[in-house]
Amino acid sequence: MIKKIYIVIFLFLISFQSEALAYDCNFEKIKPGVTKKELEKINIFAYGSGTSGILTKEINIEQICKGGDLRDVFNVNVFLVFYKDKLIKVNYIHQILETPILFQIAKNDYKIIFERNKARIEKKQSEFYSTTVNDNSYFYVFLKEGGRQEEYLEIVSDKNIRKYEEFLLKIEEAR
Repeated sequence: MIKKIYIVIFLFLISFQSEALAYDCNFEKIKPGVTKKELEKINIFAYGSGTSGILTKEINIEQICKGGDLRDVFNVNVFLVFYKDKLIKVNYIHQILETPILFQIAKNDYKIIFERNKARIEKKQSEFYSTTVNDNSYFYVFLKEGGRQEEYLEIVSDKNIRKYEEFLLKIEEAR
């Protein structure tokens, strides 16, 4: 009898682990404050000419995922903004086919807890949530319009975002 219980527990743990690790990506390591050198450890190489110390880089999901089932994260685009050597902003954009994965990435990988508005969910209305943790602001938007759905997750350094805003203002003034 005890042997059967152990087998059931073992099978449950295996099924839970495969469910929890549907994708094996390094999202939690991509956050404001990390250096370019630290990101090289997860296959992100941010080199190039930047203006005013600002460098933007788009990365492919395949660069930061080690394997697993990438179906849920396949349509996720990742944009990084660096000021000098440090990452100051991360933008995830997902045009949803089936699963709204960015909310799960915020929750599971970044350990961010957004309070969801159940009334908006039930009415199939767009959602917007924000919070601040450790001098980083997290913004999640789930846009719903007709049959089109998109979600966005933005993480910004509250300390360093001013540099990027000044950079954008200079570009706008130059036009």
